Amino acid sequence: MLNKLLFTFFLTTTVIQASWSEYKSLYIAKDGRVIDRVNSNITHSEAVGYAMYLAVKNSDLKTFDKIREWYKNNLTRNKFGLISWKWGKDKDNLWHVLDVNNASDGDLWIAYDNLLMFEKTKKIEYKQEALAIVQSIKEHLIIKEHDMLYLLPAKMGFTTNHSIEINLSYYLFFIFDKFKQYDNDKIWTTLKEDGIKLLYQSRFTSLGLNADWIKIDKKTGKIQYARNNSFGYDAIRIPFNILNSDIKDKGKLLEPYKNYVNAMKLSASIFGVTDLKDGNISLYNYGYVHLSIYNMLDKYFNKKQSFSKKLNKLKGENKDDYYSYSIYLFTTFS
Repeated sequence: MLNKLLFTFFLTTTVIQASWSEYKSLYIAKDGRVIDRVNSNITHSEAVGYAMYLAVKNSDLKTFDKIREWYKNNLTRNKFGLISWKWGKDKDNLWHVLDVNNASDGDLWIAYDNLLMFEKTKKIEYKQEALAIVQSIKEHLIIKEHDMLYLLPAKMGFTTNHSIEINLSYYLFFIFDKFKQYDNDKIWTTLKEDGIKLLYQSRFTSLGLNADWIKIDKKTGKIQYARNNSFGYDAIRIPFNILNSDIKDKGKLLEPYKNYVNAMKLSASIFGVTDLKDGNISLYNYGYVHLSIYNMLDKYFNKKQSFSKKLNKLKGENKDDYYSYSIYLFTTFS
């Protein structure tokens, strides 16, 4: 029995390492730039955060430092101390920062990755860099309305006199917990607790699914879906964020997703983007990012991974899809 367990562990580790090697060859340039090939070969802060996390998890310190050096030299900090989110080629074929606004999930991931690397190496520069970003996040991305703390998706462009827009997939609860360990500010505990409340408050249709984007009325506190009106490519990350946290009663919080996965298995279908306005479910509009999350949920609730065959097929056919590959690798560590 012990030998079987050791063999399974060895085989799983070998597969993860092989996938990481392929991931690097597909998306990480020799200078450390992380390339989103689906979106005009740009680099954005989320991609940097994802790749650095995967480098830490694979104990690849060399690649981590290459990526870190690239973003420090190219994704300049804006006046708020936050990381510019988008770097690419302009209309004159010049490569540089295209948008100095930040993307909050990128800032969260990059700060978190640096803390993980500090814990692995004890090199103080990683901790210092992380805590500088953490301070900027606190000062510029967390706001209070109706006795609730909210995490803005970016410093600019998501608040008006009347409403706040929120991306719930940016609520990375396990990262809030890590920040609390180093920052010792109760704001992270409150943000986590309020984020959990928000997930419960923003369930839509009889399916009870969360939306990619929500809008909160500042006057009434009313919550409605926003932008694409969908449970789609953003919100699919929410179950991952929940499962990788220490949230109490996470099974209850994940109940709609459990039902969603079980409905797919009963109908022998794969659900893609769900329109929360009319309740229609697409049977085609999905990537293997969805299948990775469905497998993760199936494993958690049913001790199975029923979507592996289709996942592997799509993974083989979509080599440019860094986003799906990133989440796929994330789920191998869950």
